[in-house]
Amino acid sequence: MQNEEDKALEALNKEIDAELGVPPCQPELGKASRKPFRIHDFDTPRDKEMAVFTHAKKLSEYIFVITEKSPAKLRWNIVSRLINCSIDVIENLYMANYMRGEDRITWQKKAMVSLNLLDFYTETAKTKQAISVRQMTIIVKQIADVRKLLTGWVKATKDKL
Repeated sequence: MQNEEDKALEALNKEIDAELGVPPCQPELGKASRKPFRIHDFDTPRDKEMAVFTHAKKLSEYIFVITEKSPAKLRWNIVSRLINCSIDVIENLYMANYMRGEDRITWQKKAMVSLNLLDFYTETAKTKQAISVRQMTIIVKQIADVRKLLTGWVKATKDKL
């Protein structure tokens, strides 16, 4: 009976391996070894973008998600400004990335100004109860991360000039 269960389990494992594209096991010194299963969708891409872009995109995405449930009377003023400002940060970062020299520093400064405005709009949205205190603290932490990364990028740019 145990032998039949082992055979059934082995047949099931072979079927799963065949479906996943894993080559059949090669016995090695009495041990079965197989190629480890790996999901390549979660690997870091080779053309990885700068961390400041990734963090700014996550911040913007988070703002989009939390403002969906904000009160309707605030959606057309403070919430729309909050969303637009988060997009402005990303736009300014991309513009800075494509510029060189003093133009790059100008666009980096614009991105920093947009971050400061985003901080202000976040505080105002919390005051008007468009977002919760917890959501505000998460946004503020993410703004601080983006600001820190952007400051490092500005310093690196100035060092190259």
